[in-house]
Amino acid sequence: MILNEAKKDVVVGGDFETQQFSILANAKAFDILTSKVYTNRVKAVIREISTNAWDSHQDAGNPDPFDVHLPTDLEPWFSVRDYGTGISHEQMMSLYTEFFRSTRTSSNDFCGALGIGRMAPLCISDSFTVTSWFNGCKRVYS
Repeated sequence: MILNEAKKDVVVGGDFETQQFSILANAKAFDILTSKVYTNRVKAVIREISTNAWDSHQDAGNPDPFDVHLPTDLEPWFSVRDYGTGISHEQMMSLYTEFFRSTRTSSNDFCGALGIGRMAPLCISDSFTVTSWFNGCKRVYS
């Protein structure tokens, strides 16, 4: 999704020291970005992961539905299986593991753009698993 980000130029008059803001990547920051962002955590996980599956189908030009498994007493897990483009190992180790990085910012054909939704499962669990089928190779990441 293309975000409408207003560009703001700052003009400094005089001889003043300047500094860019940054983010300290520590446990507190990760807790805020994964656990404090969503008001309804369970719905957020379903929405974010399903939206990513839909975006992958859009990217692949696949109009077919993706699979969602909701927890039951006998099968107590949540999963989404899409049939989209998959994620290469290189993308998984760079793009997927970095907050705020997104490949969905150049088109309104996609829902994602902020680069935080893929981490939503961490708001209800200490870990999650991603299985990627890419170029005939299946890889599982935890």
